Amino acid sequence: MLSSLLSALLFGMSALSLATAAWWSVALAKMIATRRKLGTCEQGLALPGVDLPVLVIIPAHNEERVIAALVDSLRAQDHPRCRFVLALDRCTDATLVIARERIGADPRFHLYQVDHCPEGWAGKVHAIDAARGAFASSDDELLLFVDADTVLHPSCVRAAAAMLVHRSLDVLSLLSTLTFDRPFERRSQGPCVFELMRRYPPALASRDQDRRAFANGQFMLWTRAAYERVGTHAAFRGELLEDLAMARAAWRERLRVHVVPAGTMLRCRMYADEPAFRRGWRRIFTESANRKPARLASWARAAVIRGTIVPIALLLTFVVSLAIGIAGLAPALHAAVGCGTAALAITMWVLGLWIFLAQAGLRPGERLGALASWPRGSLMLLSTLRDAARDLRTKSPTSWAGRTYDRPAR
Repeated sequence: MLSSLLSALLFGMSALSLATAAWWSVALAKMIATRRKLGTCEQGLALPGVDLPVLVIIPAHNEERVIAALVDSLRAQDHPRCRFVLALDRCTDATLVIARERIGADPRFHLYQVDHCPEGWAGKVHAIDAARGAFASSDDELLLFVDADTVLHPSCVRAAAAMLVHRSLDVLSLLSTLTFDRPFERRSQGPCVFELMRRYPPALASRDQDRRAFANGQFMLWTRAAYERVGTHAAFRGELLEDLAMARAAWRERLRVHVVPAGTMLRCRMYADEPAFRRGWRRIFTESANRKPARLASWARAAVIRGTIVPIALLLTFVVSLAIGIAGLAPALHAAVGCGTAALAITMWVLGLWIFLAQAGLRPGERLGALASWPRGSLMLLSTLRDAARDLRTKSPTSWAGRTYDRPAR
């Protein structure tokens, strides 16, 4: 009787292991296919250069911790026809002083100070729109919007512009390589990015048909005609995730969009500390889920099952199967199948995440740290998604970049 029960248990555990291995096999195949199809921005380095003028606008609200690195990377850009506008949005720290010091006498730079944000506008969107109105000209054939917490490779603008023209795109958005050198980043960054990419896969975001619209506001390069066609940033004045809203508008207008990993061409440290990290990702997921609490709750369940419950269950399956086999409490073949399928599933889980983290630009040591922390990080993601759903249900306002916004649930 006991042997039969244990054999049934082993069968169920083996079924879970095989299902997990199959899921990760499909996910791994999709990741590899996506990389082959879209490539990375680094491929733009090998393309013929384009001589199109680019207006680069960077909104910055109290960015004294990152503005020096950004300006230095912009000054190093080798695209021959760039102009840079720093839109300093209601800054109360040393952002302006540091920016002036790092810019020096470089004539390509302009500083634009925004002293207020009108009612009904998101601060970032207004800063970009105001700076564009002040400095855009009819000669600007490409418009690039870059976040202040990024650092660009010296050839980033040149490679992106070449890729946009070579692929006959209207919009090119880069997925920046995020930093993983702080404890909270190593623990939680990977699960957050993975969940967002699960909901908005780059391959689907880059289709010409049946697109799942998505873009990354840290780097969006537009042709002027496409940008004006969606209504410029003024058409998205109230959006806290304007990149997603603009991507959806681009889809409605049947514009060609590619969302491409940056590789070494663009790095970003999104948040200075863990509280800011949690607030930032809560805002991202809230808007990505279209402010639907039920959808956020569903994402939370899926994330913790995939990232915490399943890997723990696989380890238990392996250990229990091994123990049953050693003790001779069930047929040796049944125990061997339990161990083998669990080992296969664990291998696929590790390999899938290893490839995902590698494609996200992490070095081997960073990947090891992220993998070891993944189950714990998935619990943090569960908390973040649940907090986002709770805020919507309780009608709690969203505080971001010095302003508070009412974001009702849908």
